[in-house]
Amino acid sequence: MLLDLYAAHYERQRVSVSSLCIAAAVPATTALRWIKTMCDTGKFLRECDPHDGRRIFISLSEETRLKMDAYFEDCAED
Repeated sequence: MLLDLYAAHYERQRVSVSSLCIAAAVPATTALRWIKTMCDTGKFLRECDPHDGRRIFISLSEETRLKMDAYFEDCAED
């Protein structure tokens, strides 16, 4: 999920909850539980689709994205 949202950020793509569940390749209930946990702890952000009230988009919080940036920069230096 983290990598999917990280890539989506830099591709300027929005990721719906259902798309993130599919990308996680785990049962939907497991993916939904992790999405809720990550949102509750501030790692992910939820945003309602202004055009479709049934759809919610998920993105990385800025803090999470910056930490992932730093992690990948550190990996590239090794």
